[in-house]
Amino acid sequence: MNLRIKWTCVMAVCLLMIHASFAWNIGSKGRVNGPSIHSTYFTTPNNASFPVHAQAYVGSLVNGTCQYNAAYDLGTEEIKTGDVIDIDAFRLKSIIGMGYSCMTIFYTLKQIVMETFQLNSDGINYVTASPATADISIM
Repeated sequence: MNLRIKWTCVMAVCLLMIHASFAWNIGSKGRVNGPSIHSTYFTTPNNASFPVHAQAYVGSLVNGTCQYNAAYDLGTEEIKTGDVIDIDAFRLKSIIGMGYSCMTIFYTLKQIVMETFQLNSDGINYVTASPATADISIM
């Protein structure tokens, strides 16, 4: 019985560590495995941690406006001041596919905050985003 409790505690710690290392399904906090094409720095009220929900809208850039073709639910992640989310080009491609030239991410806590950036590809993978960084204040 004592061994079972020890393994349960070890598994619980592992699950907590895994949860803290992922940020939504297109990026990670701090580091990514593939090439990072966009980084977002977050500021939260009182530097506290909050569950932030994200949705991505992707489409084509037409006359400086992103015309959305598809929407993706990215999920909810605990975000606090100082967290940097890097978007992984390979994960992004595996979720949304190719053929998009812009993306808007809507972050929701009590109000909606959004960021829009242009996606640049080489025809095979996404290689950069413009702008490459953003600062988001979640309220």
